[in-house]
Amino acid sequence: MAENTFIVNPDGLQTASVPLVALAERLGGAFKAAAARIAADGSKPWGNDKPGQRFAAGYVPVAEDIIKAGSGINEVLGTSAENLRTMAKVFTNANQAATQITGRLNGQLGGTRSRGGNGGGRGGRA
Repeated sequence: MAENTFIVNPDGLQTASVPLVALAERLGGAFKAAAARIAADGSKPWGNDKPGQRFAAGYVPVAEDIIKAGSGINEVLGTSAENLRTMAKVFTNANQAATQITGRLNGQLGGTRSRGGNGGGRGGRA
């Protein structure tokens, strides 16, 4: 039966979201700074001669793609962090509800409420 066990640590989920938020913020700042720098390079430091034009033809599209991808990564990390926090909340609420229901069932079946239930058992009868 152990292979069918599913254990969730809501505190661990919550804790795992923190570095994702920090990473998303750091990456977001880095990609915004890179985008601003690329936009500021309107002076085209590579020049307008043939070698400069060839360089720009390869550099500009790739730089723009990297900035777009970076924005996507930033968004994914932020969303993942939010999803981890939501999962922690959902599992915590589900566990609390199950504990309450188990406690009520134990009370109705002759168990004691004071123990908060025992995972669906029949209470403390000997």
